[in-house]
Amino acid sequence: MNRPLALLIAVLLTCVSLTSVGLAAELGRLSFHLSAGPENRLQLSLSDDGERDNRASSSFEIRDLRGLDRAALVGPASSPVNFALVREAGRLDCVGNGRNRAATGSCRFSPDAAFADLLAARRIGRPDRREAFGLAMVGASRALVEAIAAARYPAPSIDDLTALAAIEVTPAYIAELSAGGHRPTRISDLIAFKALGVTPAYLGSLRSVGYDRLSANEVVQLKALGVTAEYIAGLQRRGYRNVPVGKLIELKAMGVTPAEVGSLRSGGWMSISADELIRLRLAGLLP
Repeated sequence: MNRPLALLIAVLLTCVSLTSVGLAAELGRLSFHLSAGPENRLQLSLSDDGERDNRASSSFEIRDLRGLDRAALVGPASSPVNFALVREAGRLDCVGNGRNRAATGSCRFSPDAAFADLLAARRIGRPDRREAFGLAMVGASRALVEAIAAARYPAPSIDDLTALAAIEVTPAYIAELSAGGHRPTRISDLIAFKALGVTPAYLGSLRSVGYDRLSANEVVQLKALGVTAEYIAGLQRRGYRNVPVGKLIELKAMGVTPAEVGSLRSGGWMSISADELIRLRLAGLLP
């Protein structure tokens, strides 16, 4: 993978991890701020009282927060509120006071021992309290753990599992990739596939224009740069068949379009190689 693209993907995945989990130190007493948004969405922000800079914020539906009395949250008078966010990795119990569509108070997190046992049994590792909190906040599930094992991926780390859940890798997505013969061999590639929106349909479209034996690294680069089957077919119609994947990536990265190639051919430039197209673009000579 070329260095700029590798850095782009690394930054993307790091941002997914940090924004989804948030609290990075050992959990102390948690304070919460809950605000009502449009369409029955609630924004829950958590901060660790022992670490001023440690905050996490996520959006939930009202039904996700068990026991929450919406009337106590939105009414004009201060009213007690309590709710629980219950996930397979653990539960968050919160109590406080609310009024005028917002509430504040404190929370206590309780890891789920059975979920920790499952991760240990699957050689993922036994999460500490902080890691269990992160897994709970992103909704990591037993179904996801079992789907990874069923597809015979290497055991992910706890951070990998957190990232998979944060970007909403589902058992169905894993199964669809495997059924289509597109299963990447590494967890990091699976994360990159989902983060970039690589789907079985996208991979099938590349196959339809002759690119059916791609490595995960090639797929990631093609998708990251927006190389589509339509783009490839446009080049093919203008005489550029069997272009190596690396050269396709260079052409797209340089902004060379099928329309520009067509303009050259209509102007009498009939036998320009892909490398020459790139050099023309670098020299600013493409029409």
